[in-house]
Parts: sequence; C-alpha cells; structure tokens
Amino acid sequence: MQKVFSLILVALLVTSISGCISRDTSTSPSVAPTDTQTPSESTTPSGPQTSTTTPTEAPSINKEELIKSLESVKKYQFTLEYSTIPESDTKISAKGGFDFTKEEAFWEIATKSGDFITYSNETVWDDYIYYSTLVKQDGKLIQKDSQKIRLREYFEKVIKGRTQIATPEEFKEQLFKGADPTRNPLYYTKDLLESADSLKATREGEYYVVTFPFAKEEEITLNSITKIVKTQGTVKLWLENKLPIKGEIQLTRTVEYVGLEKVSTTKALVKFEVSYIYEKPEWVKKVIG
Repeated sequence: MQKVFSLILVALLVTSISGCISRDTSTSPSVAPTDTQTPSESTTPSGPQTSTTTPTEAPSINKEELIKSLESVKKYQFTLEYSTIPESDTKISAKGGFDFTKEEAFWEIATKSGDFITYSNETVWDDYIYYSTLVKQDGKLIQKDSQKIRLREYFEKVIKGRTQIATPEEFKEQLFKGADPTRNPLYYTKDLLESADSLKATREGEYYVVTFPFAKEEEITLNSITKIVKTQGTVKLWLENKLPIKGEIQLTRTVEYVGLEKVSTTKALVKFEVSYIYEKPEWVKKVIG
C-alpha cells in the first residue's frame, strides 16, 4: 500500500505541474528511471531554420482541413519544452512517440519544480504499461521505482476515482489521444484549434506559418468539488505538407473553485518539434522484447 500511495502522490504532482491537461488527468507517476535512458533537461527544440526576411501572406488555410490532417497522422515523435513564466518556477523537458496503428507509445519526461527533479520513462503497448521513475530533492535520491503492469490493473490502482476517467478503455483512449501539452502536443494543438475562431497564415521561407488565438472554458466536478478552468492564449505552427513540424503555444490558465474564494493562475510557454516517424528507444525494445 505504501508503494501505491507514493505513486499516487507523484501522479498528482505531475497533474498540478503541467496545469493545463485536458480533463485534469495525469496518466503516469512522473518520476525517474534508473535502468532506462534518462531524458535530458537541457534539450530545447531548435525547430526549422526560418527565414529572416519579412513574412508574406500565404493562401488561406482551412481550419477543418488542418484538423483532419492532424487526425490522419498514423505515427509521430516529438521533443518538447514546457516552462512556466517566470521560467524559474517549473520546467518540463519531454520526448515521446506514438504508433497509433499498433497502439504503442513511449515518453521520456524530466520535470524540475523547486528543489525537486523528477524523471520518468514510460511505454504502453498491447494491454500493458511500463514505467521507470526516479525523484531527487536537492540532488539526493528520495524515490525510485519501476513496474510492468496491465492497463486495467493500473487504472484500478492509480486512476479510478481520482480523475474523471471512468473506465480502462477511456484511460487507454486518453493515453493515445488525450489533449495533453507535455505528453501529446499534436492532439493538444488539435484541441486548441477546435476552439479557434480564425487562422492567420503567412509564408516564412519554405514554410507556411499559421497563428491563431484560442479561448476555452471547462467545468470539472470531482469528489463534490467543482472548478471552472479557463485557458486562453496563442498558437504558432510551422507547417510542411499541411502538418506541423514545429509549434509554440503561449497560454494562461485560470482555475476558480466554485463556492471557495480560491483562484490560481498559471502562465506557460510550450515549444515543440515533430517528425512523422516512430523509432523505439533501446530501453523500449528491451521492455517490450
């Protein structure tokens, strides 16, 4: 029980750090691998080299066509940096990949918040989830763990009753297609795009660049506590063949608790790069076999 309880605490920590995950869910206890490759905290997406010339207007890009292009992706990988503003508060470095045709995915995540540094390697395949985690405080190891477990069992032990996710099937759907800025930037972009009223497209060198403002509001009730979550900001996408290869999201998220005089606001910047391949890291190959 102590082991499960510690994992739950870490899962809740990651949810509060990312602060803008759709449906207020966190799918993995984000702590750090000892027997797997640890993601680098200094990896910053560099992105395509854009032209220094003045951007020119591009042909109109249809919102529905762009959403359809995102939904048609069969596999992709990403690198990502998430930082709260000011940057000293929280920083998340992530790398991951999806093969939707095989229902396989992996994540390598490093989170720095205050004195804590949390690492997590995680992979999902078939009906299994594997995670390897490690947490340090002031440079000292305070927790590490790794486990291979069936998705249904993981749902029952860690997810059920602590989020709005009601079934193992819904949990699996959230893993692969949940709108999460640090774990699935393409589907998070798609979610924001659906709330956009207009797009602006320009041409920068060889790339089309699309920008759009967004504003969302959700009401979430869990354990008799209701909160109103408002998220707004701006998205900028560099497109190649009608798909993003780089993106930047500036957002402000405000959470108001109904009946309580409690309001929290988070400002963050998300930068990511995307390639439309799926290559398993060596640690994933060893886990899956």
